[in-house]
Amino acid sequence: MRYGRLDRRARTITVVVLLLLVGLCVALFLTSGGANYLAAWTTSVAIALVALCMLSLPRRIILSDEELELRCLLETTYIRLSSIVDVEIVEGSGLSRKLPLLGTCGFGGYCGFWLDLATRRLYRCYIASRRQCVAIHTSHRRYLISAEEPTLLREQILATKARCAREE
Repeated sequence: MRYGRLDRRARTITVVVLLLLVGLCVALFLTSGGANYLAAWTTSVAIALVALCMLSLPRRIILSDEELELRCLLETTYIRLSSIVDVEIVEGSGLSRKLPLLGTCGFGGYCGFWLDLATRRLYRCYIASRRQCVAIHTSHRRYLISAEEPTLLREQILATKARCAREE
């Protein structure tokens, strides 16, 4: 199953941040004169941050009989089906009343750790589109995941979990 496409807000934030970073690097390069250390350092940090964000974004969602895999370019997150307590579709914006603690905040998506202000719970977010979110509650962690078809993802997770429980 595919990870969802970026919504309009995430695309806008991504373009604006990239333009600001390029503008800052060019301005520092042009104004630094003979000492290009600051411009080179800023450019290196900007490239490293952009690369880190892009490598951490999910690319595919794979559901097997034992676990749900969120595959990124750099890492893979495994969610064991036996530890899933609840799967629900999040209505409206999946990030309403949530505060970003550490993550991309719209640059290439909404990934990272977000605090739900209403329930005071920590969520690990892998969101491309804020309108197509599925909340997965496990025994020890909570996830927000966006998919192109959230109802289909929810049904597949629950069906696979029920089938595996019957086999045991």
